Amino acid sequence: MRSDMFKVIVERPRGYKGSESRAARRRRDFEGPHRLGMRAGYGYHALNENLRPLQRYLRSQVGRPWNKVYSEIARTIDRRNTVQQHVYQHIEDFVAVQVAWKDDRLVDLDAYGGIKDLSQELYVDPRTGLLRINKHYRSWRQRYRADACANDAETHARRRIIDDVTQLHLIDGEWYEIRFAPLPPGEWKNVVERGRTIYKYVAEARYDVVRKCMTSDSEGRVERTKLYGMRLLYATAKRQLSHREKKSYGLL
Repeated sequence: MRSDMFKVIVERPRGYKGSESRAARRRRDFEGPHRLGMRAGYGYHALNENLRPLQRYLRSQVGRPWNKVYSEIARTIDRRNTVQQHVYQHIEDFVAVQVAWKDDRLVDLDAYGGIKDLSQELYVDPRTGLLRINKHYRSWRQRYRADACANDAETHARRRIIDDVTQLHLIDGEWYEIRFAPLPPGEWKNVVERGRTIYKYVAEARYDVVRKCMTSDSEGRVERTKLYGMRLLYATAKRQLSHREKKSYGLL
């Protein structure tokens, strides 16, 4: 293992500073509070670590006893050093160390006694103590593509888009035509609640005929996005399709 591994991994310029916080919006508001903390709204530097050298080193050690591999890491990287200790926190991102057999499959045992499937690229064989490749490993890109394909198939089975304000939805085994309208945009205001003036996002609510509840620009965004694929629209009308219409749309 290279002697400057911890430098390659940790000593790298940090990324952007996120500043889209509530304090940042209040700082830009001319009607906002008169005073804010000196750092409020300016965000913090994000971590920007280069973990590829560590990943390549661990891959090159496949087939060796994990105890020897870990000993080499320990000789190079000092746990007493705060910066170098950070490398140890990433080892188990690539290697499942606490592995056991359960129901004829390998599982990962966490520090709290929980059991989960192996998600790392490498694992320590519980029988031999050797470092092995996880044959069922999939990178986050592969998992993302598989999840996206499954989600597209599930969405197509229950929803068809006609135009910007019209969709067909399968609800309780029947197809319906759904009409949509935009939600009124909300705005940040000073509102008095329980005798106190607070700065709050206020949006007018509308009744959604599909979800059967009141909804607004500030509520139900996740549910609307999952159900309709649009977060700023709500369902205003619902009509069951006839047999002829379902046939014309290829739903039979």
